[in-house]
Amino acid sequence: MKDVDHVRLERLQKKMADENLAALVCRLPENVVYLTDYWPHHGFSVAVLPQEGKPMLFLPEVEQEYANPDWTDVAPFGWGLLKDGDLYENYQRLLKMASQKLSLAGKRIGVEKSFEVVAPTYRSAEPVVPALPWNSMLDSVFADSTLVDITGFLQGVRAIKSDYELIKLRIANEIAENALRKTLAKLEPGMTEAEVGAWVEFYARAEGPGYKGARLVRASCEVGAGPVNSTKGTLLVPSTTNVIHSGDFVMIELATVVDGYWSDLTYMAVAGGPNERQKEVYNHLLEAQQAAAGQMRHGASFAAPDRAAREVLEKAGLGQYFVHITGHGVGLRYHEFIPFLMPGAEGTLEKGMVSSVEPGVYIPDFGGLRIEDNVAVGADGPVFLSTPRTPW
Repeated sequence: MKDVDHVRLERLQKKMADENLAALVCRLPENVVYLTDYWPHHGFSVAVLPQEGKPMLFLPEVEQEYANPDWTDVAPFGWGLLKDGDLYENYQRLLKMASQKLSLAGKRIGVEKSFEVVAPTYRSAEPVVPALPWNSMLDSVFADSTLVDITGFLQGVRAIKSDYELIKLRIANEIAENALRKTLAKLEPGMTEAEVGAWVEFYARAEGPGYKGARLVRASCEVGAGPVNSTKGTLLVPSTTNVIHSGDFVMIELATVVDGYWSDLTYMAVAGGPNERQKEVYNHLLEAQQAAAGQMRHGASFAAPDRAAREVLEKAGLGQYFVHITGHGVGLRYHEFIPFLMPGAEGTLEKGMVSSVEPGVYIPDFGGLRIEDNVAVGADGPVFLSTPRTPW
């Protein structure tokens, strides 16, 4: 079986002890991954982590082969078939069993109450989000305990990645980059934005599973091309049937998730090859991006990478066109909240934090450019989890 990330679990359980939390009960897919390294398929799995000992994982029996019994005590239950009975009756039975086994009566239990942005399950076509029925059931099952909202607690502890997590994130980036490179080799005038995005997703889905042990891979790609649509990349907008012409900028924004671990990359290309002005602007932006990445150091402020990027772009006469933040956390979600690399951001970068580093410039009647990598704060400076770009 796969290795167990004892560093992550021990660090989390120490934080639980500091907060006097006897157990965590999590159902959101991103937190189930964090506690058990298993990415739910349907969204009906539940993880329970005691302050000491192995996590417990309750999951539909059809998903059991994807769980690691070395990591967690696995208890499958029937779901989805006539024989399986009511889902919430199964939940009550399993959670009461956990409460009794862990002696949780009268103790503080952490639950997810305030997550408003969540990562999907593998079956992203139909996300399942716990709501009133789930929360009411928790109140009933743990009536003799105190339920505590652990949204901020989990966001904080998840911000520091273990070496195990960094390996997983690097694999996600490698799968994403393979898809991007193969698509860029096919890029030519006459393709549509939607075609380019579909090819990227195809290569990620077709060639990702099996790569360095990867099992479940999803990808979501959006492409903006030309002097107008590429400038819309300031926000994530859908690919269209817009035809790509020779000389058009092509911005490819790609979210890739591999067994619950995410990559967030943006690549640039010019159909038919760039002209001198396009090269000049791209290379200024690359200099800004690498300056920002250079500030991903333990002890630097959250604002330092953003400031470094803006200084380069201001010097190049492009500062007015940089209209968004420089980066955000990446890990068990496409966009995590710690750190935010932006002007005035409060906070200090710590070893193990991972962020996108993605300055961009969006110039009317010329086009939009963004260069995005995923960078970790290492012991001695920045550690790229994706491959740094080279000048045009």
